Amino acid sequence: MGALSGLSGSAAAQSSGGSQFGLDAGFADTSWLDDDVDVHTITEPTRSAVEDAFSASGSRVVVFETSGTIDLGGNDLSISEDYCWVAGQTAPSPGITFINGQVQIDADNCVVQHIRSRIGPGSDGSIQSNDSFNTADDTQNNVVDHVSASWGTDECLSVGYDTQDTTVSNCLIYEGLYDPYGDESDHNYGSLIGDGASNVTLAGNVWAKVRGRAPRLKSDTETAVVNNLLYFFDESANADSSAVTSFVGNAAICADDDDAILEGSPTAYHADNIAYDPPMEDDQPIAEPESVSSPPLWPSGLSEMAANSVEDHNLANAGARPADRTAHDQRIVQEIADRDGLDYLDSPYDYWVGAPDDVGGYPDLPVNTHSLEVPDSDIRGWLAGWAQSVE
Repeated sequence: MGALSGLSGSAAAQSSGGSQFGLDAGFADTSWLDDDVDVHTITEPTRSAVEDAFSASGSRVVVFETSGTIDLGGNDLSISEDYCWVAGQTAPSPGITFINGQVQIDADNCVVQHIRSRIGPGSDGSIQSNDSFNTADDTQNNVVDHVSASWGTDECLSVGYDTQDTTVSNCLIYEGLYDPYGDESDHNYGSLIGDGASNVTLAGNVWAKVRGRAPRLKSDTETAVVNNLLYFFDESANADSSAVTSFVGNAAICADDDDAILEGSPTAYHADNIAYDPPMEDDQPIAEPESVSSPPLWPSGLSEMAANSVEDHNLANAGARPADRTAHDQRIVQEIADRDGLDYLDSPYDYWVGAPDDVGGYPDLPVNTHSLEVPDSDIRGWLAGWAQSVE
């Protein structure tokens, strides 16, 4: 394990050949994208420019002729109309990072790729509902792919209540804030799958330096949790009593070795999950309770890899633009590869992050520009080519 130690984030990504988990890895269907779509081109890194595209009506693709940091001013930014494909891979290096506000999909049939969201403390002093990125309640058929989400005060990246057919793949989810307001608020979690969410796929993601909820599967949820990497957390992945899950091929590093990695749900299929550095206690199972005989749900386009391949694969491929990582994403990948958390297993607060300033503060990315020529045909292939160039 840890074969990436000593490699930069970009070098690791370039050596991998791309992620095993494509846009068809989950239950979500992106076939709505065809050549009869509007193209919204973002030419300046401002909230207003992006918001106009996110709130436009009709099938559309959002592309970027600029890089930079977009300050949301402490307010949420939502995709509020259906059929929106946000292609962060089209931005010039180093891409797009949103700060100081939650980014949300509040619509159906959307895809978001290759953006970063770093919310930080909210303006009202509350820890609740301040996720870096999430899908809103009652939405369906959405894909969140190659997104970096950090510094949430509730969760870092979550799926809403009563949602359907949501795919979260190849995302880098890390450093929930445990003390964002200086009052030791203690809610630094990874991902919550809301009550009633059905056909959720979590594949190829990394959760790192979060207290727990990596992930939490709430009541009446149906979730496939496959080939994810969990790093340095105190509480397990956990499922409510009515949750249904296929929990397969996940790898946990620097975990509390007194607790199972998956706790809760009596309707869980679990297989080939591993924990190491340190290993589990001899009498502690990886998952509780015993597995059901077969996966209760499984997307037709999902193929799992062996758990002992997950660390190298996910560190190479997770997050926005893994071949063009910014400093914070490079840092977290290197920390995992180097096992920096091992020195803090007995004192996790010394390693968890209380506020953005603890790790250098919000990024200020350079504003670089280029011109795009969006083709009249095969837009899907054109977007895939841009994705490949940064993966």
